[in-house]
Amino acid sequence: MRSCPRRILHILATVLALSTPAAAAAADGATEGSPASSPRESPPADNWLNLDALDLNVYGFSYHPDRETVKRLGLDNEFNPGLGFNYELLDDARSITFVQAGAYYDSGRNWAKFAGLGYQFKWGERWRIGGAVAVIHSRTYNEGAAFIGMIPLITYDFGPIKVNAVYFPKFGNRNEVAAYGLYFSIPFRK
Repeated sequence: MRSCPRRILHILATVLALSTPAAAAAADGATEGSPASSPRESPPADNWLNLDALDLNVYGFSYHPDRETVKRLGLDNEFNPGLGFNYELLDDARSITFVQAGAYYDSGRNWAKFAGLGYQFKWGERWRIGGAVAVIHSRTYNEGAAFIGMIPLITYDFGPIKVNAVYFPKFGNRNEVAAYGLYFSIPFRK
């Protein structure tokens, strides 16, 4: 699966390209000059990337409740540094739809790479609850073969930084032990 990261990046680039105001207007049948559906201001037509919708993810930590099994399997690395990006496709009063891609040093001491599409419901002003469907590839999981997984995600937005908690459930040979993860998102917003 050497080409898996390239495929993931190609899919992510396609999704980002389709999320531009011009592509969204074409898909909706809207005409030039019609109001945008997002509360956020649209970027200039020649700017395909809206930096106000982009976050830098800084990965970090995991915790495995089944302490004996993780030690036995060598999955006890709980410091998981890495970087990624989160791009909001739609941000309305009730929810956020986003794409993410990144890489981190996983619990089995291998580099895990992923890309996914997610949705979070806004609960109050700062909480977001939802999840993402992601393509994941690491030698640690699923006997080294890429696979698709559902990842529950809770976010608390402090403004200048977001704290994200994820849960990776135990799922056969794809993920042999459950884990909780914690990472931070730094918005590029002004």
